[in-house]
Amino acid sequence: MSSPLDDELRDDFLVEARELLQRLSEQLVELEASPRDAELLNAVFRAFHTVKGGAGFLAIDPMVQLCHQAEDLLNEARNGVVVLDSAQMDALLEALDLLNVQMDAMSSGDTLPAPAASLLRRLQSGVAHAPAPAPVAAPMPALTEEGGAIDDSEFEALLDSLYGRNGAPGAPAPAPAASTAISDDEFEALLDSLHGKGAAPTAVAPPPVAVAAPPVAEPTPKSPARAPVQAEQTVRVDTGRLDDLVNRAGELVLVRNRLLSLASRSGDETLEVAAGDLDRVADDLQGAVLGMRMQPVGRLFQRFPRIVRDLARQLGKEIELVTEGEDTDLDRGLVEALADPLVHLLRNAVDHGLEMPEDRERAGKPRKGRVRLSASQRGERIVIIVSDDGRGMNPQVLRTKAVEKGVIDEDQAARLSEVESLELIFRPGFSTAATVSDISGRGVGMDVVKTRIIELGGTLQVRSKLGQGSELELAVPLTLAIQRVLMVGVGDRLFALPLSNVSEVFELSAGQDQWLDGRRVAAHRGRALPLGDLSAWARAHGAAPPRQVVVVHIGHQRIGCLVHAVIGREDVMVKPLGPLFADTPGIAGATVTGDGRLALVLDLAGLADEGGALLSTALKETA
Repeated sequence: MSSPLDDELRDDFLVEARELLQRLSEQLVELEASPRDAELLNAVFRAFHTVKGGAGFLAIDPMVQLCHQAEDLLNEARNGVVVLDSAQMDALLEALDLLNVQMDAMSSGDTLPAPAASLLRRLQSGVAHAPAPAPVAAPMPALTEEGGAIDDSEFEALLDSLYGRNGAPGAPAPAPAASTAISDDEFEALLDSLHGKGAAPTAVAPPPVAVAAPPVAEPTPKSPARAPVQAEQTVRVDTGRLDDLVNRAGELVLVRNRLLSLASRSGDETLEVAAGDLDRVADDLQGAVLGMRMQPVGRLFQRFPRIVRDLARQLGKEIELVTEGEDTDLDRGLVEALADPLVHLLRNAVDHGLEMPEDRERAGKPRKGRVRLSASQRGERIVIIVSDDGRGMNPQVLRTKAVEKGVIDEDQAARLSEVESLELIFRPGFSTAATVSDISGRGVGMDVVKTRIIELGGTLQVRSKLGQGSELELAVPLTLAIQRVLMVGVGDRLFALPLSNVSEVFELSAGQDQWLDGRRVAAHRGRALPLGDLSAWARAHGAAPPRQVVVVHIGHQRIGCLVHAVIGREDVMVKPLGPLFADTPGIAGATVTGDGRLALVLDLAGLADEGGALLSTALKETA
């Protein structure tokens, strides 16, 4: 039975190792493009070396063995003996995949899979027949009196000298003839030269051992001043505690809203000032707490270079992935939620969007296609764009395929605009692939991507120019913890619409609406806007017909929601309604308004999917 200390050490190792491996995936792809980049080689080597050190401390032999073999190959590349080629990069990436599998097994308490002998041989293949460099005892660098610090490369050289450059931990380094063992006096001299026993030596004379140590300087009356030790700047916090803090900050926001409402009605100037101070503090606290949940979107982007690289090799295409805006902050809940949708968008760009190198040359394009992945913040939303410079989409071909597959009929296809034709790719069962592959073209996927984005309160739009490429833009709320909503009144009831889905508000004038093909629409901005009556869905009988229109976007569609009153914008924390109402379509939860009333927060995607409910007629296709 493991002790609590053992479990804590294991968990710390897993957290740190996973961070290294996540970055390592992107670094290996960069290294394949620049195999002689010394800085990149050192970074990749240090990642494997660090994981091996932690695994060795915990006696995880399969992981140590795998990292050790990867170190061998990388060390030869660092020393200029070999230049990594595609086959060797395949072996290193396969080793990375196995390390991730071993991490998962270690986390779940399962037996770690041992590296296959074939993989170990492939990692050795680059160094098996390489001429062994002559062992040269490199002198240790002279140290300054300001602190005696050594950099990463010098530290690695010291470890290699003491414990074996290519061997397992504790193995002696090879020597040309004599033993590499050093005496206690020589070891003390080495430590003195590194950390400053006295004045730094001015000359270095290598002793007759594999590790060249400078002669010991005479001690001086006063030791050199050391740099002050930096205090720990970060601390790991369990995500459960962080979520609890966010929930409590949300509760404070509700109390703040209540007090502001009371203060405005009381007429008490002192109370209004105090409520204003609370408003300011609550806003600052809310921002700070939400900031703790944020992560740079670069952590999400790190996994994609490997995916694009493998797809390009599988399809025989030459592809460059360009990423932008990696420092854009995103709610940590969205980082994982967006992973699968973005993978599918990238797969489609690589498979359907980009042409084969020969076809690109005939079209006057560079052989290497380009896929661009960018992120930016626009107000309260994060916008991520996946674009390519490939063949683009032909609206006529899309309409023809949709008719062939029974998605729409010929009359509907004839009335579709170019934008609406492009949006056909989001229909269930729609695909333009001539053959089914393991990558895409199975007739599913884009509709699932759209549904997932809508569930996150986001939108998905497509733009394309034939022969120039395509662009898919998804936009999601900045955070899922505290929502900004638009409060509306329907009869005597209050509803909250997610503000991220609201485009505009206007009042319906007389004669502006009419019935068209069994649907109620309004002429707005030169287009027919489908209308849905929230009062009919809420069964607010006896009230006057609503004339206020809140235009919302659900996926790639725009709908006008008819309400009696538009109250205003408010920050709320959505609370679930409990198991009794868990499956109620169209309701995401509830919140308390500033005047203490209960408001239902609407799930617009759920309303859109509900047959026979709110927008059943409005959501019919605008054929």
